[in-house]
Amino acid sequence: MIIWGQDIDSLQDNMDMGIYPAIAYTPETGLSFGAFALMVLKNKSNPAHYTPNLISPKIVYTLNNQLILGLDATFFTQKDGRIDAEIKYSDYPDYFYGIGNANDPKIRELYNRQFISTKGFVMKGITSTLFAGALFDFDYSVLKDVVPNGLLTREDPQGIKGGRSVGAGIGLTYDNRDHLLYPRKGKFIQTGARWYGSMIGSDYQYQHFFFDYRQYQTFFSDRRILAFQLSAQFNQGNLPFYKLSKLGGKDYLRGIDNGNLYTAQHSFYGQIEGRQHLFWRLGGVLFAGMGEVFEHLKALDMGNLKINYGIGGRFQALKEQSLNIRLDLGFTNNGQSAIYFSIKEAF
Repeated sequence: MIIWGQDIDSLQDNMDMGIYPAIAYTPETGLSFGAFALMVLKNKSNPAHYTPNLISPKIVYTLNNQLILGLDATFFTQKDGRIDAEIKYSDYPDYFYGIGNANDPKIRELYNRQFISTKGFVMKGITSTLFAGALFDFDYSVLKDVVPNGLLTREDPQGIKGGRSVGAGIGLTYDNRDHLLYPRKGKFIQTGARWYGSMIGSDYQYQHFFFDYRQYQTFFSDRRILAFQLSAQFNQGNLPFYKLSKLGGKDYLRGIDNGNLYTAQHSFYGQIEGRQHLFWRLGGVLFAGMGEVFEHLKALDMGNLKINYGIGGRFQALKEQSLNIRLDLGFTNNGQSAIYFSIKEAF
């Protein structure tokens, strides 16, 4: 992957911005071109913690006529409100490996999922560090190019016909991190539940519960940070296979070569990362983690955990902001490896 970019720092006293085009190649998509922007709007509503408003749009287009449009946004209001949203449109190929925790990476089938989705939360501050509010999730999917009598049609999982997944719920967040974009100390704890059903327009009826714990601490130097995360997800009901709990991807258990390889009703994982500023606007990380997906507690095999480890590089995208572009190389205990390019830290 090749990237290059131009910073547009301090356009105004209250905003920093960077624009970065990119070129990439994968066997599934061929050559792809894209661009993303980073817009950081300074926020003075919480003087005890650095909590800027962040907007990050992106676009990716491939020579196979595939397209991804996305927008990530985080806002803090003057009245102790907190809004987090991810909006995405995708017409992109992906692999189906089957459902479970023991799939073979070599046995897979390519199909196309076209979808539009938005997911996030709206919360109100109870204190300066404790927030409570509503969670939302909307996904409309259409499956295309499904192979007749192939792996996907033979297994015929819930969701093969696509449709709407619409969920709403409640959540609680504790956040005393000193810096939203690159925390050096503090904790982030979030838990919540979403309910999906026909009453709110969903074609699928199920419940989703999650817990996410993160902690950050400097050690021996302000430029050296130890970050830890423990997360779990639980689902009950008939959810589409593309909404099942997963391992892998750019944010957790990096090294699993596809985020759809291991999927099941429930999942848990833990990961640890050491972050070190090197020189100029460059940094490096070492990371490791373990986790598993499972259909029910009796099926959980602690002796067959997925283990990952890896190394990464960081580039500070904006001179005045601790906001990194990252490139990570991850490996697993069963011989897989993967490269990830993204914005912001994994957690």
